[in-house]
Amino acid sequence: MEVIEQEWIRRRFSQAVNTYDDHAEAQKRICAHLVQLLTVYTSSHFRRVLEIGCGSGGFTRLLKQECQIEEWVLNDLCETWQSAIEELFPSAPPLFLAGDAERLAFPGTFDLIASASALQWMKDLPRFLHKLSSTLLPGGILAFNTFTPDNLHEIKELTGEGLTYPTAGQLREWLSTYFRIVHEEEGNIALTFQHPLEVLRHLKYTGVTANASRVWTRGKQERFCRDYQERFPSADGGVTLTYRPLYILVVKR
Repeated sequence: MEVIEQEWIRRRFSQAVNTYDDHAEAQKRICAHLVQLLTVYTSSHFRRVLEIGCGSGGFTRLLKQECQIEEWVLNDLCETWQSAIEELFPSAPPLFLAGDAERLAFPGTFDLIASASALQWMKDLPRFLHKLSSTLLPGGILAFNTFTPDNLHEIKELTGEGLTYPTAGQLREWLSTYFRIVHEEEGNIALTFQHPLEVLRHLKYTGVTANASRVWTRGKQERFCRDYQERFPSADGGVTLTYRPLYILVVKR
């Protein structure tokens, strides 16, 4: 079952290759804030960096602009992102590892591991955090975000579908064995759309609903739109969609 689920996620994100960057407003804000945290809490100079779930390279691009990085290793579940990543490094493309980060063997050790909006897809996050700690040098930095349990609460309340996210307390417990927490912060990104159908398009075009199994009949879609407009109106007459990122920056003990 795990292999099938990962293949489904890979397929849905691959389908978003041509639409992701134009619709991933929340994800862009998250990437910018993660990079800001690195510039505030670290020297911003890293010899060897591993990025998990690099996608189209939005986070990679900001890291490249704001940090001094000597060597890159970039991973994503979808091999279709590789060409976009290589365009960011026209003179010397970095090592790109396509595949499930929980199963891949990462080459060597790193002084920074970074990941934007990807770790929520891991099947066994506590075990994966241990894996990341084993590939970090002592004193190395792990900077990432996941989301709080009330992320995209509008969708969960109306459809009953969505990922199960760990609480901040659970994450602290999992991390404390291997890391010292430097910064932890919950954010709130409220997007507005003119109509619930635009919400569904946003989720589809960014791959956010990669785990969804719902079949949208006309009746279900009409009911969803009606309920959404009644329960989650925005001040300007549209509707809201709320992301709740949880930012973490830790140092390996």
